[in-house]
Order: sequence, then C-alpha cells, then structure tokens
Amino acid sequence: MGKKDNLVAGIMTTLIILIFLLTTYFCLDIFGIIDVPDNLSLAKILGSRSEEMVAVKPIEDLIITEENIDEWLNESTEMENIEVENNEVENNEEIEVVERQDIPQRDVPEEQVAEKATSKVYYYQLDMYGKMIYDRMYDNIENLKTGNFDVEFDTLFNDLLHEENGEATLENAFQFGMNALLFDHPEIFFLDITKMYMSTEITSLGPLKTYRVKIGGLDGESYLSNSFYSKQSIDVVSEMIETVKSNIEGSIIDDNTYNRIKFVHDYLVDTVSYDQTLSKDNIYNIYGALINKVAVCEGYSKAFKYIMDDFGIPCVIVCGIGQNSNGDTESHAWNYVKIDGKWYAIDCTWDDPVIVGNGYVSNSVFTKYFLKGSNDFFKDHIEDGKIVENSSFVYPTLSVGNY
Repeated sequence: MGKKDNLVAGIMTTLIILIFLLTTYFCLDIFGIIDVPDNLSLAKILGSRSEEMVAVKPIEDLIITEENIDEWLNESTEMENIEVENNEVENNEEIEVVERQDIPQRDVPEEQVAEKATSKVYYYQLDMYGKMIYDRMYDNIENLKTGNFDVEFDTLFNDLLHEENGEATLENAFQFGMNALLFDHPEIFFLDITKMYMSTEITSLGPLKTYRVKIGGLDGESYLSNSFYSKQSIDVVSEMIETVKSNIEGSIIDDNTYNRIKFVHDYLVDTVSYDQTLSKDNIYNIYGALINKVAVCEGYSKAFKYIMDDFGIPCVIVCGIGQNSNGDTESHAWNYVKIDGKWYAIDCTWDDPVIVGNGYVSNSVFTKYFLKGSNDFFKDHIEDGKIVENSSFVYPTLSVGNY
C-alpha cells in the first residue's frame, strides 16, 4: 500500500471517528443525557430539540377532595388574613410614632378578605392537565375577547398523548378545566365554551410522533356568546355590569356581612325573571341576570357569586339536583356563603317563584332558601358536583342548622 493509500485510509478513519463522536454527542444532547449550553447544542442549532414541557404557572400538587376541602378553605382564609394584616402593618409603618390610641384600628374579618380561597375551589379539584388548561386560558382572557384567538399549548401535552388513554385524559381535562374556569370566575361571561374546540396537530418523523395542541373556535368561527361580536362590545357590557354592581353596593345602608348577603339576594329575586323558555341568549351568565334581567339558575348563582366576590365574602356556586313539591327532579345550581365562620346555602332562583296570572305568595316564600343549613336545605337539594358530565366536584360542609 503506497503513501497515497495510507493518507486516504487515515483521512477516512479520522472522518469515521469524528462522525461517531458527533453522532454520540448529538444523541446525548437531544435526549438530555448531558447538559449542553444553547450555543453549543447541536439539537438547538438544527432546530430539532424537543421543547421543555412547562406549564404557564407552577402546578400545585394539591387536589381538593371531600375529606380535605374544609381544612383547605380554613387554612387558606387564615393565610390570606395574615397577608392582609401584614400589608396593613407595612402601609402604616410611617405613622407608628403616633400614640396608639390615636390610630383607628381596622378590623379585618375573614369574610372581608380581598383574595378568597373560594375563587379557586374548582381549580384545585382539577388534575395537573386541567390546571394547565385553566391557567393558560385565564392568562389569555383579554386575547379571547376577540372571539377568534387560538390559545397555543404547543407540545405541552406531548408526553400525555403518547400514553395509553392519554387522549381521553386530555379531553376530560379540557371539559373540566374550561367549565371550572367559568364557575370560579363568573366575570368571564362572554365565552360560549360549547363553541370552543381543542385540536391536535400531529407531526411524524419516521416512527416518532409529536403532538401540538391548541384551543379555539372551529374553522375560525367566533366562540363568543351570542350578542357579542368584538372585544369592544364586551368592554362596553363589562362597564355596564360594573355600574350595576356599584349601584347595588352603594344602596346598602347598614354595611355588614349579613345585610350585604341579604340585599344582593333580595335584589336578584326582585329584578331577575326566570326564563322558562330556555331559548334566550345569555341566560346562563351574569350579563343575562344583571343587564337583561332574565336568567336560569346558573345565571342567578353566577350573579350572586360575582357580587359576593367583590365584597370579599366567601361564596361558591354549587351544582346538583333540585326536587320540587311534586317529586320531580332537575339539574340545578345555587350558592354556599360563609358568614360567622360557617357555611350556609342560598338559592336565589327558588326564592324567586314564577307567579302565574294574578297569583300571590307570602313573603316567607322569598326567604325559604336563604342562609339555610343542611337539615332544611338537603330536604329538596342534593349536591352532586356535576358542572359537566362525569365530573364530581366537592363543596364546603354546610352548617347543620339555619343561620
């Protein structure tokens, strides 16, 4: 073998070794076995590195169950009270030199805490995938007001969709997460989630598949509730709702927790009409209840929570079964509120009877389901937590007796 042949053999050997080393390095890099800076990462340079799957916000491990919901609500309220008190101390640091008797002491009862644990009662009962969907949708609320914005999750659910039954798990997370969002946040009145779809784009590279998920309308169609066509129309209605809420709050003379609850209950009973046709627009949200003055039980209960939330009074929308005097049952929604350390039930819908012709009902009918305990309330109400089919959310434990 001549010198020329030896040179060629040496070059080929060197190339083979380099290719082997680069291939090994690339494999170690792409599978994350070694930590490589972005500027030295072959996978990054070639654009083939899998994106790290991180949720929009940290995902809490906590999931509320029937066994721990009361403990969690109590602990959350105590922590929020401590935060409010600490903030007040910080805000008042400059006037600490004044004589203590000259400083008005502000009492901060738990019902008046601005941030409430009950604003996320449904959220904390979702699995990690439901929380991811809930979080990202909530973070894009302003974008969603356009009615045609797609919320991208990219490869966030890629691992899940490679698992057996992963598609069914994600479908449940989508259904539960979207409904939980609207029940925790009745101020999101402009979305019609029956018009929203989750789509998955599948990219194949040989036997490997990559799943990218997004949520939006079908073929670009709007998913806004009927009556809304743009962000501007939603913002105008939002201002109208805020005005109604401010007028309600400004009309309360004796400003304590009980009177706030009673006034809002009475306002809804007096001003909202129950829609028996089930055909009008927005009867399931606060726009229907507070502006159109026509709603069904879900609209009543969302309007009640919406105003309680502004007061800082712990309030939950509850779903279950109602049974009338004839023994007939139907899906129903009402509220639980917390006052003086205990939870009580309020059903504004059933306190607002449909009066036919010149019929008359006594005043007692209008408070039959006001601040009731479990002994009375559960005679014709059964909570089941079915805000959507197959769900089984749980709720705070009611006081046994009435308020």
